[in-house]
Amino acid sequence: MRFLNLIFKNILRNKRRTLLTVSSLAVSLFLIITLATVMRELRRGSESASPLRLVARHGVSLMFDLPESYLAKVEKVPGVDLVTPYCWYGGIYIEEKNFFAQFAVDQKLLRRYQPEMKMTDPEWDAFIADRQGAIVGHKLSEIYGFKPGQRITLRSPIYNNELEFIVHGIYSGGEEKTMFFHYDYFNESAPDFAKDRVGTIGIVAKSVDDVPRISQAVDAMFLNTEAPTKTETEREFAQSFEAMMGGVKQFLYGIIGAITFSLLLVMASSMAMTVRERTAEVGTLKALGFQRGTIAWLFVGEALLLATAGASLGVGGAALIYNAVDFSLYVPFFSQFAPAPEALAAVFAGAIAVGIASVAYSAWRVSNLTIAEALRRVE
Repeated sequence: MRFLNLIFKNILRNKRRTLLTVSSLAVSLFLIITLATVMRELRRGSESASPLRLVARHGVSLMFDLPESYLAKVEKVPGVDLVTPYCWYGGIYIEEKNFFAQFAVDQKLLRRYQPEMKMTDPEWDAFIADRQGAIVGHKLSEIYGFKPGQRITLRSPIYNNELEFIVHGIYSGGEEKTMFFHYDYFNESAPDFAKDRVGTIGIVAKSVDDVPRISQAVDAMFLNTEAPTKTETEREFAQSFEAMMGGVKQFLYGIIGAITFSLLLVMASSMAMTVRERTAEVGTLKALGFQRGTIAWLFVGEALLLATAGASLGVGGAALIYNAVDFSLYVPFFSQFAPAPEALAAVFAGAIAVGIASVAYSAWRVSNLTIAEALRRVE
């Protein structure tokens, strides 16, 4: 601490270099946090999945649906607590660009199936009582201005029809960019090819131990039918969608690695120039009685101070911006867009590590020079 003032003055010798180094560090760390947040969102579905929920879908592909009659049969499987239909509507609101997730469900069971959804009791009751009733997520209401009592008309190119809904509630929690409405209302207006059909079947097990038995029992029940099923946990179902992203995660990891390596080169280049310019001063310090370790730590202290300043700007700025502005409102299919605290801490610690690594060799080399070598060296 007694040399902190000296370290600070040395950093300010070349203000332009210091500013550029800190700026490049801050921008790079901001980008790393942004990419890490994107990766977190890509796997949020599997990470937030309930261990008691399962999803049964057509064994061939999600493109094919299942008979509604399967619901009653699945309900009788030992260990099953409740069963609800899930049907993707794919409706368009006013314009083609206004597209969001919409599902027809059993309105009486939705609250039990997804307890993370929070809404007042009067809103739940109104939604259940009205066959045209619908509820929308809080973020969806912010994007399109949906309000309780508002009538919404959706046009589905899949079913070639239009349905009118009345918003009875705004829920929070879970996926807040989704709309839910009555399966019976959807089924009554569905064309012949989709009548009495469901996209997927949502299942809740009584206990975690029942989950694998339910999965096996359901698939075995419909194995030799025209619509075999594939029943998996909600986590596995979400991971199947994540797998569709292919090598996106690896690509993002590669970008993060490239940014980190470039950052190390920038810091190392800056600190190497700093050390070379003050080689003669090292000889003077040694002549005054400074030890090798003290001289080395003076340079390490400069790198740490630069790294801390850049990390504070980059990491602090990312945390401030992404928590102050909800970017998930503008990014399709992202339920949130806020960096995880552990990611912020890891990136900050990584910046400190880069700062130490960037100067370690130069500081060790120059501190081991003899007085004569340091004084006669001209860089």
